[in-house]
Amino acid sequence: MEIAVAFSAFIVVISLLFMGGGSAKLAGVAVMRGDAERFGFKYGTYRLIGAAELAGGLALCTARFAQLPLLGVAAAAGLTVLMFGAVAVHIKAKDAVVKVVPAAVFGLAAAAITYFFAAS
Repeated sequence: MEIAVAFSAFIVVISLLFMGGGSAKLAGVAVMRGDAERFGFKYGTYRLIGAAELAGGLALCTARFAQLPLLGVAAAAGLTVLMFGAVAVHIKAKDAVVKVVPAAVFGLAAAAITYFFAAS
């Protein structure tokens, strides 16, 4: 029981962080606009990335609490791919390690969630 509660809490926290990042991209926060320009993305494309983050975060929570493991696998796998793409973009932009680590950590967290949903 305690493991299920911890797993649910982990999913909620990761989901909220993905939804926050996605919402910031969709809202056009100045930092996000600067990142899009620095990475060479049109802002409309960067907003699509934000929409994917927001949708993925919502889908993770929905999958956990509605007990829909296939939705969880799909959402978490999509977020994993998205985050490892972000790592590649940060590396291509020659960002400092400090800027690459969050995307890598979120990618690993999403990969772990994919595994847990697949195993359930």
